Amino acid sequence: MVLEHSRYQDPRTWKMTPAMLRARRPFFKKNLVGLGALLLVTGGIYVYTYRFLNRDNDFADVPIPPIDAKELEQLKKEYEQRKKDVRKD
Repeated sequence: MVLEHSRYQDPRTWKMTPAMLRARRPFFKKNLVGLGALLLVTGGIYVYTYRFLNRDNDFADVPIPPIDAKELEQLKKEYEQRKKDVRKD
């Protein structure tokens, strides 16, 4: 059975007994150091990946053609019309 009684746990509260706490005490500091190392490695990989993916140089070499004022006004009107059409739906 999954929840069998263990001699290292109190059968009523399922808390660790003093014997179990004494047995685990020598490993506590080493476990914390290991946890810290794992968190640092994981955090380092996350930060490295985040910085690598946020480089925004994909289209830096593509020249942007100039646009005249009439064409810009026409594009703004089309954009506003699309916004209005989306709101109606």
